[in-house]
Amino acid sequence: MRRLAIAGAGVLSIAGFVGAASAADLPARTYTEAPMRADPTYDWSGFYIGIEGGGSWGKSQHYRNDTATPAVNGLPETGGISLNGGLVGGTYGYNYQFNNNIVVGIENDISWTNNKGSALFVAPFTPLTNTAQTSQSWLDTLRGRLGFAWNRWIFFGTGGAAFADEGVQICNAARGCESLSQKVTGWTAGAGIEYAFAPNWSAKLEYLHVDFGSQQFSRTPAPVVFYARDVTLTENIARVGVNYKFGWGGAKY
Repeated sequence: MRRLAIAGAGVLSIAGFVGAASAADLPARTYTEAPMRADPTYDWSGFYIGIEGGGSWGKSQHYRNDTATPAVNGLPETGGISLNGGLVGGTYGYNYQFNNNIVVGIENDISWTNNKGSALFVAPFTPLTNTAQTSQSWLDTLRGRLGFAWNRWIFFGTGGAAFADEGVQICNAARGCESLSQKVTGWTAGAGIEYAFAPNWSAKLEYLHVDFGSQQFSRTPAPVVFYARDVTLTENIARVGVNYKFGWGGAKY
């Protein structure tokens, strides 16, 4: 019996050694992490609406142009008039994104503005008693947009037509003031940057240059009569805005 016990213990020892050796010969277990999900790419396609506001500054000048005064027509009645003011309004538009990062779109905005400035007349037009003012009450731009999208960022250029209500006011110390206004059309161009901070929300910063060229204003009516004139107007706009995007998209993988 004792011999059998010793033999059995020997067999168990050998089996344990062989098992350990076999385990040592097996390759180590390989651990793999679950595949990481790709970062989403924002999709700028869709209709949007928004609000915008900022400031404007520009230049205007008045030139005599009246059939009653041919000898001085074309001469400046004022020096350069510096305009400035604020603006606030709404925006709506549409973007379409293709080739991963090219974005084309169209945008329209209309803003209330108090952009205005005035100056004294210059010789030979009674510089000590007459003043001229140029002003705007609203501004509308209809523009195309072309941009480069980098995920949630888009860098864009923009250009198109501009419309405004342009006003002039002429004042004389003795006779008082007379005002005229008319709707005018010009062109605009600029650039900007926009960032999508939520699936359907974005914030933008943009600059626009607007040029309304020269517009003729007729002679003011009685009882306070002022001569007809040509009025030039250009302006610069810096503004921020927030847009909400409808439709499909938000992110694509």
